Amino acid sequence: MENLLEIRGLRKSFAIRSGVFRKITGYVNAIDDVDLDVYPNETLGLVGESGCGKTTMAKIILALEKPDAGNVVFNGADIHAAKGQTLAQIRRGIQVIFQDPFGSLNPRKRISSIISEPMIIHKTGSRKQRILRCAELLNMVGLSEDMLGRYPHEFSGGQRQRICIARALAVNPRLLICDEPVSALDVSIQAQVINLLVDLQKELELSYIFISHDLSVIGYISHRIAVMYRGQIVELADAEALFDNPLHPYTRCLMAAVPEPVPGLKSKMDGLIPDVDEIESSPRGCAYSSLCPLREEVCMQERPGLVEKESRHYVACHMHALFTGS
Repeated sequence: MENLLEIRGLRKSFAIRSGVFRKITGYVNAIDDVDLDVYPNETLGLVGESGCGKTTMAKIILALEKPDAGNVVFNGADIHAAKGQTLAQIRRGIQVIFQDPFGSLNPRKRISSIISEPMIIHKTGSRKQRILRCAELLNMVGLSEDMLGRYPHEFSGGQRQRICIARALAVNPRLLICDEPVSALDVSIQAQVINLLVDLQKELELSYIFISHDLSVIGYISHRIAVMYRGQIVELADAEALFDNPLHPYTRCLMAAVPEPVPGLKSKMDGLIPDVDEIESSPRGCAYSSLCPLREEVCMQERPGLVEKESRHYVACHMHALFTGS
């Protein structure tokens, strides 16, 4: 299948500064040699703990951050080499839905102005056509067109997120980056917004990169899931295969960390994380080697590559056979 988005050898680091003169004392590898593909009409889930590099990757795809190395190619065009009209077309084809639906809406503007702003920037349609398009988009996301004259504070959190979705769809993108789009919403509202995204994907033939730390949400909406740890993809598989048979110790640790409402139930975390006094800040080998209960010398010295161990199931682990018993 032809890729819609292709990421190869992506790296991004940030300087650590300290002292009165803010001298550079080290670097943090936010993205560390990542290869990833997104296909047409699919949802790629990106999951991992806070600080693993999910949002940094989203910013690089959106051309809001420049990578230190690597390429990001969207629909055949290199995002970070593009300029002028080519870059404008790329930006039009990739839109984003943010985590905080209230913070991402201008409180001084009416909903009609908020939704029509992308169309004004990309110079699509006349004023009358833009107003008609705004009404169409509100109906598409389950709101009424008579809400166009209201302000963001007049809506609930779920309604505001629907407005954010409408704004993202205003210029007919092919790829939506959903950065924790339901984490700020109540559980019942989360389900409504997720189902809306599923319906819109089928109707408009969209692709999603869905970023979340909630495994239940990721498992429901995603076709494939990439697990990130310290800026690296440690496991990549179809959603069903990942949940049925996780191959990486970190993936199993993530799944075991989900609490179950059963009093007295023994924690699934037992044996997955050793008692360590200090986590190595920049391991030479596997990024998870400081915490892995099965680590060996090779794990500390040599970084494992992402290898296909089962059909469409990739894992970066020297010890996965021992861990899974396969």
